[in-house]
Amino acid sequence: MTPTDIAVPGFEFERVAGGLVTARPEAAVWCREALVQHGSLHSAATKQAARHLQGRGPVPVILNPSGDGPEWVVRHYRRGGAMRILDDRFVRLGVPRILQEVDSSVRAQLLGINTPRVIAAAVYPSGLFYRADLITEFVSDARELADVLLGTSDPPSLPDDGDTRALALRCTDRLITSMVTNGLRHLDLNARNILLVRTAGGMDAILLDLDRCAIRDGGGLDESTGLRQRLARSIRKLARTRPGDVGEEELKVILNEVTGS
Repeated sequence: MTPTDIAVPGFEFERVAGGLVTARPEAAVWCREALVQHGSLHSAATKQAARHLQGRGPVPVILNPSGDGPEWVVRHYRRGGAMRILDDRFVRLGVPRILQEVDSSVRAQLLGINTPRVIAAAVYPSGLFYRADLITEFVSDARELADVLLGTSDPPSLPDDGDTRALALRCTDRLITSMVTNGLRHLDLNARNILLVRTAGGMDAILLDLDRCAIRDGGGLDESTGLRQRLARSIRKLARTRPGDVGEEELKVILNEVTGS
C-alpha cells in the first residue's frame, strides 16, 4: 500500500510504529501518540474510555482530545457472518476495507447523505493479514431503527408508539431515496445500522457501516427495490427475538408501496 492507494481529501497519511494511519489534521497527533505508546488506536482508547458501547466486542467512547466537540467512537474491525472464524484478521489484498469505508463515508457526506463523520483509521499489517481500527464522531441521543420498531431483549424494553414509529419509517424512507438518488450502494443495509435522532424538525436517519459501500451513478428502481427488500428482511428476522413486531402497513413504507409515495 502506498499513500496514493488511500488518498482521501482532507486526510493525512502517515506510517507510525509499524501501522498505517490516515487521519484528519486535528487527529493526527493523538493517533501518532496512540500507536507509539499503545500499539493501536483501540488500545489507547480503551485506556481513556469514558464509557463503552456494545458491538462485536467493547467499543470505547473517548472525550474529544481537543477538549471541545463531539466524543470519538473507536471501533476495532472484526469479521462477521461466515468469516467470523478469522475474528479481526483481514487478508492483505488490495486497498483495505477500512480505508474504503473512510473514502465512502467522506464522499457520502459530500453528497448530503447523513452518516457519522470519520476522524481517522489505522491499519496494522502482519504477514498475510492486517488488523484495523476506525474513529468516528459519536452521535449522541441516537437509537437504532430496530430498537424503535421492535424494542430490545437485553435489557428488555418495549417498542415505541405510533407517532414515533411513523417518524422513524418516514425518515428511513427518505434516507433510502437519497442513497439511491446519489448512487450509494450498501451491501448490508439492516435495521441495526440505521440510527435515528430527534431534531427540531422531527427526526433524522443516519447511515452506519459503509465499509462495503460503492458510490456510482444514481441507481434506479431495481437498486431501490433491492435495498428496501434487504431492510425489510432484516426487520422480520430481528422481530423473531424482540418483543415488538412490524405490521404489513408499516413495511409498505419501507418497501415504498404506500399509495401515492
